[in-house]
Amino acid sequence: MKVILLERINKLGRLGDVVEVRPGYGRNFLVPQGKAVVATPSNLADFAERKAQLEAVEAERLQAARVRAEALAETVLRIALQAGEDGRLFGSVGHHEVARMLEELGHTVNHGEVRMQEGPIKRTGEYPVRLHLHPEVEIDIQVVVERA
Repeated sequence: MKVILLERINKLGRLGDVVEVRPGYGRNFLVPQGKAVVATPSNLADFAERKAQLEAVEAERLQAARVRAEALAETVLRIALQAGEDGRLFGSVGHHEVARMLEELGHTVNHGEVRMQEGPIKRTGEYPVRLHLHPEVEIDIQVVVERA
């Protein structure tokens, strides 16, 4: 199935690219989410007319992500949780908790933007957590888990 991308999608393409995707991915995810349209001759002509408008929206999203990244640049999250003598936590710290803590500090971060390379944090210590704010904007913050 050929689709026209309406925004940049990692590992797939940029705004305006005509790409071949599996029918289920295009029909069930890309098109309903407004990330792409089916590549028909009429949609190609319509996209050519709307391209400047879509590029302006994409540039605005990129600028907003850069502003958010600057605000988050020096952020250090300190989380105090119960832990055993050996430093193992009773529970874990996942992407939902990181997003919630950032929102408590006044930053707007969706849990889907939090990337934890090593999975949930299960021990006390310092851990880097990557925030994927835009396909072109990623930032690392420090999460410090302490024993309560």
